[in-house]
Amino acid sequence: MLRTPSLRFLCVSGLALLPTASALAQFDPAKVWTEPPAIAARFPDPPVSYATPGFRPGRTDFPSHAEMLAFLDELARQSPSVRVERIGTSQQGREMPLVVLAEQGRVDPARPTVMVIGQQHGNEPAGGEAVLALAQQFASEPGSALLKKVNLVLVPRGNPDGAERFTRVTANGIDVNRDHLLLRTPEARVIAAATLRYAPQVVLDLHEFTVGGRWIDKFGAVMKYDGLLQPATVGNLDAAIAASAQRDYVDAIQAAFSRAGLQGFKYHTTSGGKADDRTVSMGGVQPDTGRNVSALHQAVSLLLEVRGVGLGRAHFARRVHTQVLAATTVIETAARQGPALMQLTAQAGQRAKAQACQGDMVVEAWQTPTRQRLDFLDARTGEDKAVDVDWRAAEPLKIVNARPRPCGYLLASSETVVVQRLQMLGVRVERIDSAAPWSVERYEILSQTDGQRQDARGAIEDGEAIRAFRVRLRHGRAVVQPGSFYVSLAQPLSPLVSAALEPDSQNSYAANRLLEIGDDRLLRVPGPAPAGVWH
Repeated sequence: MLRTPSLRFLCVSGLALLPTASALAQFDPAKVWTEPPAIAARFPDPPVSYATPGFRPGRTDFPSHAEMLAFLDELARQSPSVRVERIGTSQQGREMPLVVLAEQGRVDPARPTVMVIGQQHGNEPAGGEAVLALAQQFASEPGSALLKKVNLVLVPRGNPDGAERFTRVTANGIDVNRDHLLLRTPEARVIAAATLRYAPQVVLDLHEFTVGGRWIDKFGAVMKYDGLLQPATVGNLDAAIAASAQRDYVDAIQAAFSRAGLQGFKYHTTSGGKADDRTVSMGGVQPDTGRNVSALHQAVSLLLEVRGVGLGRAHFARRVHTQVLAATTVIETAARQGPALMQLTAQAGQRAKAQACQGDMVVEAWQTPTRQRLDFLDARTGEDKAVDVDWRAAEPLKIVNARPRPCGYLLASSETVVVQRLQMLGVRVERIDSAAPWSVERYEILSQTDGQRQDARGAIEDGEAIRAFRVRLRHGRAVVQPGSFYVSLAQPLSPLVSAALEPDSQNSYAANRLLEIGDDRLLRVPGPAPAGVWH
């Protein structure tokens, strides 16, 4: 078993010890919240040191994009297990590297693959640094021994422009971690391409949460937990995938935290700017975040958030160590499960494929209101402070809209953008080459209003208004013309298809103005498709 506290990490030579001023990410120390000494003392540094760029002597900032690239290139030069791929660029032209760690640099399809994504939010640097530490750890002994059992695919920075400017969102103001179904940003498309190429069985997404701020405003307290965890929680999630995520992974990480003297709990957040809104919510349950979309790819998918937003450099080693420990536990678990893990995810895809034309599917779900006791620290004294809160639980889901699952969907020949987005996700789309009558269901719009997408924190701040539809189905027939597209639900990614195409959910392509539903541009197919109408 690989235990990170005992490791001596590989030092990468050939890189400058200190960055030049022009290389620094645009972090502003003046905006840092300084913890009272009684609180800071409760979070000592871990018994391990890291040799990644963010920990170089005299460091007062976080690594620049150029430093990150240079570090990875040198690591690949030194280790045959490391391959660095340039898989795309950000909106401002920064390269987005993908780090592949495998035995002799060759991914073995007979072994499970774990993907770890860092810094989708640019002002959460611990995740990006933890990915660099993981690359370093598994590039050398004893970490590389696990590469005989598992492949690793690492995305150090899911939002390089935001990381360079130290802002949450991408250059065009979109939250990349709410864009994994819509794929409006090149950053989300790069992650989708990596997912499609390497088909990971496990995905871990690394973030940081706000420590003070709104928690002080609402509860007079600051966050106590080191790490908050949540597996995927979304409609149409395979039950076996969900069970394994909690039993085999979340529980194992929480146990590792306990052994290391770290405190973990379920992920939760609250809205900003409203001191009288004391509701606390678990992470979102919509098919938009990396955590939930990855699970609908039939992968075990997990979110880890560590205490960090607002702290600047304070406790940076502890924050990174919390993430490295969790990721190492995930990787060890996947390696230990081996073929059983691959069978689990493959069977989930086959179940999704077999469900076409059968039963009901979830169109929209939300969190379930209940009560929860949370542990905080008093913002002035640092003493333990337990608070009972109104809690929106992500499990069980509150199903607000469900309908019978069709066999598939028809798209007009003009809907090439929608088809491209589906194909980026890995969805199989057929092109119809001969006219034929089909039994169909049309969406009749009962009402349409403008609004904003919502998540656990409130309205998603990306400047994009959505259309909120109420619809009902009308049965009929249509002569489908050559050049139209058929998207069957008899495929493993069918939950992603329905999430994108059922119009009356906030994340659908219709709600987000990628698709019109009038003039037979989108039709449901309730029964088997006519034979011989496509290649």
